[in-house]
Amino acid sequence: MLKKIIFMGTPLFSVPILKSLYQNGYSISVVYTQPPQKSQRGQKINKSPIQGISETLKIDYRTPSSLKNNKEEYNYIKELDADLAIVVAYGKIIPKEYLNLVKKGFINIHASLLPKWRGAAPIQRSIMNLERETGISIMKIGEKLDTGPICNSYKIKIMDNDNTETISEKLSVLAAEKILDNIYDILDDKLEFREQTHAEASYAVKIEKLDGQT
Repeated sequence: MLKKIIFMGTPLFSVPILKSLYQNGYSISVVYTQPPQKSQRGQKINKSPIQGISETLKIDYRTPSSLKNNKEEYNYIKELDADLAIVVAYGKIIPKEYLNLVKKGFINIHASLLPKWRGAAPIQRSIMNLERETGISIMKIGEKLDTGPICNSYKIKIMDNDNTETISEKLSVLAAEKILDNIYDILDDKLEFREQTHAEASYAVKIEKLDGQT
């Protein structure tokens, strides 16, 4: 019997992971992504990259502005009775009351070697900190941001000529490959999720315009 999977993501970083799952035969019941945004001049509506690929692949998608206090989306996910939710840079908080609506929970692919660089801008902060390696962490979402237990992490080296764009692309491709190594075992409860060492945590706060100034 096919497993029901919810996918949540928004930027280009998330696209290879969704395509990988789809192309390898996993049943994506629905995709959640952020709503289309108006351009600065208000003349154009910009869909998220995930909405675009969902339309191309003919996967149902939903674009709520928020999940908080959203009875419609809560009931929709509850009735879906999904087996697993995979979250990749969705960009919105998933309220704790949602976390038990999916049989195997919400799995997040985070673009750092947790507990280092929790938060919104892990790739940028690792580069700004002149670090020599980064990676992805596959973790179970808990009540607090990026604090949940981890089943696997995968490293890559940061080269001298790398920037945010190249590292993002490398990590996205890595995640698209490695989720396939993990998803079957997650669905069959064959992977151990280990608590993070919270005392070693660092936070990748959102990049502001001032960060680009010298």
